[in-house]
Amino acid sequence: MSLHVSKEHDTELARIAYASVAEVPTLEENDRNRLGYHVWLYLRGEVNSLEEAVHLARARFRPRTMPPEEVVEIISRALDGVPLPA
Repeated sequence: MSLHVSKEHDTELARIAYASVAEVPTLEENDRNRLGYHVWLYLRGEVNSLEEAVHLARARFRPRTMPPEEVVEIISRALDGVPLPA
């Protein structure tokens, strides 16, 4: 797949992705935006897992010692039960 080609439901997936990271405590707003973008890539099928999305985002969390596994759990809980477009 290519990021340069729009897919059906891209806008819905973006809304879902950015909403799923709203509760993640990041150092700056841009950290949360990068994280939301990478979760969108995950929902779109461009990234294989949430763990990889969190790693690739290189977001800084508050506190800095927050493990990526905890961030993945926060996002997973936010995505749980959310109907994703087919």
